[in-house]
Amino acid sequence: MTDQPNRTAGQLVDDLTSDTARLVRDELRKGQQELLAKAREASRGAAMLGGAGVLGALAAGTSAALLVRTLGTFLPKPAAALVATTLYAGGAAALGAVGLEELKKVGPLLPEETIASLREDVRAVRPGT
Repeated sequence: MTDQPNRTAGQLVDDLTSDTARLVRDELRKGQQELLAKAREASRGAAMLGGAGVLGALAAGTSAALLVRTLGTFLPKPAAALVATTLYAGGAAALGAVGLEELKKVGPLLPEETIASLREDVRAVRPGT
């Protein structure tokens, strides 16, 4: 904004509109960058939860025939299936717990800094504040 003393109301409105548009663009850009940073942080926990899902599916179906057959040489077949299922379920539970902890570290996926900045901007332009 220029500091010319004899500016018309139209020029002042144009400057205000331009400044407001620039402020909104800057805040949106800042929010986008903040969301991308949080998404990068959350990706590790989400990947672990995905791994937990895969291992959980293996536990539910006990489709790892090699493990069951190997255990079946030492144990009765039902016991071999139970041991294999327990191993996969334990792995799924461990990965799930670690993945949830990773996601809790990230916190809410809202652009908190941008929201706070926008609130300050609104307070600054609100009449009487």
